Amino acid sequence: MTVTLSSTETSALVFLALFVFLVVRRTIRQLRGAPYSPGRLWVFAGLYVLLFSALAFTTLFAAVSTWGTDAYVLLAPYVATPCIAAFLAAPYVERVVRFERREDGQLYYRLSWHIPVLYLVLFTARFVAEIVVFGLAGVIVSFPPPSPPTVTDLGILIGVDLLFAVSLGLLVGRGIGVYEAHRTLPPETVPPPSPPLPSG
Repeated sequence: MTVTLSSTETSALVFLALFVFLVVRRTIRQLRGAPYSPGRLWVFAGLYVLLFSALAFTTLFAAVSTWGTDAYVLLAPYVATPCIAAFLAAPYVERVVRFERREDGQLYYRLSWHIPVLYLVLFTARFVAEIVVFGLAGVIVSFPPPSPPTVTDLGILIGVDLLFAVSLGLLVGRGIGVYEAHRTLPPETVPPPSPPLPSG
């Protein structure tokens, strides 16, 4: 049996494969130890905030076409879910993160295995649910759904978006926790300058 993919589905599949590869690679690096870089932490979190904002906007747009202005009540869980997840994750990550200076001179941080694995599970569950319900074309953003979307489809859209919101909150909380833990590290001991070599 031959499966023929449209150009949109092919592009979505390539995007998904690349995105999953990056997330899995980053998860493995956090388990083994990732170089500490505040810029990398915030840039990665910022990209996820932008992607989540696009998802939230498109789902809200679809909800308004079904429920009218009552759909704006969705703003509350869409804002609260990542904020609560980040609020809970940040102090926990700050307690459990470990830093080490390795042979290459760089400072690395490592997290307990369940933090990146939980993030990966939520991330994967969200995409699997969306692929099952909306097909490969829906893996980039949940839009456009059937117009107007059925109540069932809309509920699933909201559910997968909120899964993404939890993983986004964990990601942001991880960044805050790692940053705060690094900020409170005791200063490294710097050996005093060597005395000058004797002349002659």
